[in-house]
Amino acid sequence: MSKKSHSLIRPPKLHPGHKVGIVAPAGPVNREQLEKGLDVISEMGFEPVLGNFVYERSRYLAGTDSQRAKDVMDMVRNREIKAVFCARGGYGANRILDHLDAKVIRNNAKIFVGSSDITVLLHYLYLKAGVPGFHGPMIAGSFGRAPMKSSRAQFKNILMGKPTLLRCRKARIFSRGSATGKITGGCLTLLCRSLGTPWEIQTRNRILFIEDVNEPLYKLDGMLWQLMAAGKFKGVRGIVFGEMVNCRPQKSGEGKLENILADLFPDSKIPILSHCPIGHGKEIWTLPMETQATLDSSKKTLELKNGGVK
Repeated sequence: MSKKSHSLIRPPKLHPGHKVGIVAPAGPVNREQLEKGLDVISEMGFEPVLGNFVYERSRYLAGTDSQRAKDVMDMVRNREIKAVFCARGGYGANRILDHLDAKVIRNNAKIFVGSSDITVLLHYLYLKAGVPGFHGPMIAGSFGRAPMKSSRAQFKNILMGKPTLLRCRKARIFSRGSATGKITGGCLTLLCRSLGTPWEIQTRNRILFIEDVNEPLYKLDGMLWQLMAAGKFKGVRGIVFGEMVNCRPQKSGEGKLENILADLFPDSKIPILSHCPIGHGKEIWTLPMETQATLDSSKKTLELKNGGVK
């Protein structure tokens, strides 16, 4: 299905008591962390249902490609399941995309939440199935590892269709301004990995968010310049950088993220914020992909026009 051949279908919002499917499309899952995360989901009022292969392991993957894909598609087809939450990232979501059925996903549009390695799956969803996913906390990888009190509230509110104004007082202003556009983005490593594929990130007229974890500064520099060379900053209306957790210089004198941004955007005419809670930190915003939003870098806010659900 061509990305130009269909309109986007917003999935139905969640209600208390709804069953939600838990899948592991990428790396193997830590049982203790998953159980903690499942308790968080239950406390929100939802009923988690585990995929059949969540605890499987095949090398650095949560089971074989066909097992991981089957769990995703089983949750999509199950009419009792109203949303699909990813257990964790890691690596491997790219390997299951050819095993998914975009037409079935479109005909059973549901909330789908994940981040990190799940970035490629989120782009597959809207480009191939016309169903916008949500870049947000994962059950074991996020809720199972940190309290995330404010993230819990925002996660629940947005998936239940409540208006959202996100503000990060600790954010740093790189360039001031205000802009409106659809939200897109994800983990920088995976955004680069999407280039040249059928699920390549589309950035024109978008508010682009970018995050990553455990990468030295020179690798961030290289990946951001790769996006620049691929034309992915052309027509972008605004950029939000995450906290870039543990992305540090390897030696003194190598500078910081702001130095990289100054080289990339020497005379920025668009609003750019950095150090926002996106991706791998102790708090993580839930962001509906391809949903209209307004970024005001001076106020350090991101206003979501709707929660990405109907």
